[in-house]
Amino acid sequence: MKAPRSLLVLFVLAIAVAGVVVLLMPPRDAAQGWEKRKPLFQQAALRAEPLILAISAYTSAAGQPPTALADIIPEYLEKLPATGLQKCNRFEYRSLAHKQGSIVWYDLGSRQGQPWSGQSRYSDGDPDHAILAFTLDAKGKITSALIDRLPKGREPEEFETERWKAGGSRIGMALALSETYRWQGMPGDVFEALLGPPDGSRIVQGALWELRINCPTGLLNHDIFIYWPTQKYPQHLYGGNTESVGGWAYVHS
Repeated sequence: MKAPRSLLVLFVLAIAVAGVVVLLMPPRDAAQGWEKRKPLFQQAALRAEPLILAISAYTSAAGQPPTALADIIPEYLEKLPATGLQKCNRFEYRSLAHKQGSIVWYDLGSRQGQPWSGQSRYSDGDPDHAILAFTLDAKGKITSALIDRLPKGREPEEFETERWKAGGSRIGMALALSETYRWQGMPGDVFEALLGPPDGSRIVQGALWELRINCPTGLLNHDIFIYWPTQKYPQHLYGGNTESVGGWAYVHS
């Protein structure tokens, strides 16, 4: 009796493993399947227009986006629309106001053709120059500081305010600054008093809020259909590649 029972156990395990493998495998015709699904998401975007208008109206009136969709019902919208999509028939919302931030940077001068150490994280400024980059939070305080495209073999030099503000080669002085000051949490008016106005800046997260449809198509697939009021999306977002669908973006995980 033991042998048949062992065979039965092995058979059950084989079925279980096969089921997991099927779940983990990507769809055979993923591209073709997406082209069939794409019009459905275009229709979902149309269904969301009254909701987007209501959120925008609330934001204009209150000076900030709603914390939840319940804030706009029923004053700005009688009821929430459905997406019209099977298995993902609900619009989800979150405020991104707390994620607002920016990057400011200071040009440190030419590397004189020397290679930089490590990997570059920023594309700001002259690619042949090193930069000192600060990431700022929504309140304008430094959350991180980094000398990017730093050439190899440079040593710290004494920081001189007037020489720094005159421009030119600042690489050595930037190295000394990183050893002297604790940048974390420093407000913008403090570091600008020391370093002067930055040479450049850009917004990191420009959208105040996000509307999304979570639409997984498999066990390990976490595709998302998102809308930002800026309608400007990076090429890579939430671990996937973005594809524009009208004013929305579909994230292929």
